[in-house]
Amino acid sequence: MIKLKLDKEEFMESDLGKELINCLTRLDEALDKRRDEIIISSFLARWEVYQMIFRQYYGMEYCFTRTDEYYGVVTEDEKDWLFRVLKKSSERL
Repeated sequence: MIKLKLDKEEFMESDLGKELINCLTRLDEALDKRRDEIIISSFLARWEVYQMIFRQYYGMEYCFTRTDEYYGVVTEDEKDWLFRVLKKSSERL
């Protein structure tokens, strides 16, 4: 299978990228507010679909990460960020 080259900026500007940010923003908020497990599970299921897309088409393994200061998508070694959002300002880095 041929793997596509991931243009991060282009991907994040696409409808798929914007929906990814929306999904993980809502997941982060749900986790912060300790929402119902069903709500959290629905966002996690959507995130799993994005992970499959990255693996299948780009050969990339990304993880969702969050701290008190930020949340985002990064490789396991934390060297390659797809995106990171500062929680206080909602600014994407």
